[in-house]
Amino acid sequence: MCLFTLNGIAQEIHPSKTYIQTSYQDQQRFSLNSSSYIFYNSDNHELIMIIDFTKFKTGNDTLDEWLEDLDDSKLIFKGQLSTDNLLTLTHHNSKALAVNGVISFNGVTHAHKIELTLFEIPREGILYRDNQNNYFDRINANLQFGFYPKEFRVNKKAHHLKKKITIAVYRGYVNPFRPGMEHWLNNE
Repeated sequence: MCLFTLNGIAQEIHPSKTYIQTSYQDQQRFSLNSSSYIFYNSDNHELIMIIDFTKFKTGNDTLDEWLEDLDDSKLIFKGQLSTDNLLTLTHHNSKALAVNGVISFNGVTHAHKIELTLFEIPREGILYRDNQNNYFDRINANLQFGFYPKEFRVNKKAHHLKKKITIAVYRGYVNPFRPGMEHWLNNE
């Protein structure tokens, strides 16, 4: 968890559990970690997801070798989400959407679509996180997308990944994106 301060008011930035999977050397490889951050910028209606592949590593060289081709840069998805598509806070409400946007990764940017489900969590629930913002405290997101290594020139790296890479976030926290948080978008 990260802490961000704006004008003396602290805001916690909550990471989301993220799953990554592919096939490498004829075996299914996957990893699960709190390695992504989801933001919503209400000023320009932009949904932003940032994935840090270095956090997927377990410390076991044999299990982590395929991840070495992915950890040079963060994957950043940006897509437009109109206010009509935002979730209305009512008991047990959810909304499934296809969000069109762009993914920037490994120095390459391509148009992509993600499948997103927004759902409300009750204040009494164990998933509730107090972010000092009533709306975002009560919204979680499930999302999924995939890409082929060739799209982002990952196939040219040491392990020559070729099979589709699938990424999913389950019960992700949507953090409000505020002025001064632009450093999160640096792809380093």
